Amino acid sequence: MREQQAARLRSSCFPELKLRNPLWDMLVALLAAKRNGTQMSMSDLCLMSDAPESTALRLIHQLRDKGYADMLPDRSDRRRTRVTLTSLGEAQFEQYLERFDLV
Repeated sequence: MREQQAARLRSSCFPELKLRNPLWDMLVALLAAKRNGTQMSMSDLCLMSDAPESTALRLIHQLRDKGYADMLPDRSDRRRTRVTLTSLGEAQFEQYLERFDLV
């Protein structure tokens, strides 16, 4: 029951996204990285999502297109792209976490 309420709450806090497990896992990882003052590479997100690479890349681009994530070139290795949670993504997460406590 609580998991269903959490799923509905996630959908209401991130209405533009269809939050299936890989996408939700990516958002959680990006929030954790932001709170730790780090960034994740696109390849890290692809690996941790446990989704096919093409699916994971599509989901990362979806996060960027909806304004929840930024993609930045890695300063030390131009072959890599770093992904960070935007202020919108962080604000939506805060809203989710506040509301989740009420469920």
